[in-house]
Amino acid sequence: MGEWNWLNAYLGANYGFKDKLFLSLNMALDGSSRFGVKAANGLTIGDRQFPLFPSLAAAWLLSSEKFMSASSIDLLKLRVSYGISGNDDIGNYTSRYIYIGQNLLGAQGAVRKWISNPELQWETVTRLNAGLDLAFWKERVTLGLDVYSNRTTNMLVYQPLQTITGFSSTLSNGGELKNNGIEASANVRIINKVKFKWDFGANISSYKNQIVAVPNNAIYTDFAGATILTAVGQSANQFYGYKTNGVYASDAEATDAGLSKENNDGALAAFKGGDVRFVDQNGDKVIDDKDRTVIGDPNPDFFGGVSNRFIWKGFEVNALFTFSVGNEIYNYVRHRLESQSGVENQLQSVLNSWRLDGQQTNMPKATWGDPMGNNRFSDRWIEDGSYLRLRSLNLTYNLPLKATAAFKSIAVSVTGNNLFTATKYLGYDPEFGASQSPLAQGIDTGLDPLFKNVVLGVRIGL
Repeated sequence: MGEWNWLNAYLGANYGFKDKLFLSLNMALDGSSRFGVKAANGLTIGDRQFPLFPSLAAAWLLSSEKFMSASSIDLLKLRVSYGISGNDDIGNYTSRYIYIGQNLLGAQGAVRKWISNPELQWETVTRLNAGLDLAFWKERVTLGLDVYSNRTTNMLVYQPLQTITGFSSTLSNGGELKNNGIEASANVRIINKVKFKWDFGANISSYKNQIVAVPNNAIYTDFAGATILTAVGQSANQFYGYKTNGVYASDAEATDAGLSKENNDGALAAFKGGDVRFVDQNGDKVIDDKDRTVIGDPNPDFFGGVSNRFIWKGFEVNALFTFSVGNEIYNYVRHRLESQSGVENQLQSVLNSWRLDGQQTNMPKATWGDPMGNNRFSDRWIEDGSYLRLRSLNLTYNLPLKATAAFKSIAVSVTGNNLFTATKYLGYDPEFGASQSPLAQGIDTGLDPLFKNVVLGVRIGL
């Protein structure tokens, strides 16, 4: 919507000393019309602020030192870098007063779209990275290791507002986030014969993030029936809901538990046979918002990939596997198709729903309108999203041609993508993300999954 201006100036310098010490300095002076006129995080030019984003990188090539001359190591490099970058991805006019047209009972008028924030400024990320590059065995083995620590300050967040303001939230710089991680990679030429070669590669990454500051110490975001928790001291974007412990097999079992829910009129309704057995976190015998807790985390414990490349005569095979371990997914599709509370089609799994007193099952009874809230956001819909996927498999044959041939080269290939996925996830695809927003990661709303496909190709060199 609308137009915006962005202006920047760059300065860069590189220095090398005897091909073993390297320094790199870069600076950027950025300006964006999206921010408030009272933003105070940079140099003032005219009536605007231009923040300065510097970066400095240094490397020491130890393998070029004399004391490494007798070593069998081909390459040994130490790297370190420090830099600051900015983010202005907030849309246009977000910091300003905007009025939009609205019709009320046939009368047309203008109403304010949101509350302005003239002090809105750049979200900044400070990055510190240390790395190591190593190669030996005539560079048939190369290893890489990176450790990083990032800190986001002035983080752009939608701060909740009181109902009396007439708005649900306003954009502010009230957040702070830290993110630490490690990345490792290895590439090895295992076999290096004239007629047969085998290259192996692998990489693995892991990160841990933590919210340092947000308005009111916690923000609760509702999306696709889920509640996403952003709270100080916690990982970002966790699933926040109710824990469950099966289904009451009988009215007597529910009566012994003594749990109930509060209706809209304030009266208490006791759970009965066939209702979900929710965990009473605070022990007050009433299942309500106070019993919600963290029930899942879309952030993986670690993720990465493995590749293999084989060359035999004119044939070449490339295979790439990717994996993720420890991430959890909210299966919104299954949530809707196992609700048993409306007229929607349901999954075959609901055939196991509770029907008779004493029946042992993990599927609650079908009840029109769900008066007891059996389908509220809970760990019933949280699944393990770990997977191993054959991302791509390519077979290429390079036709042998004579030097006098009309073509320099001819290669015939067949490539398959997403051919195989091993996962416990019950949905179509464990790599779902409902949108590009970080808050929607790990939420499966039924978008088109990654599909299998096979591509045939011919490459001709003239």
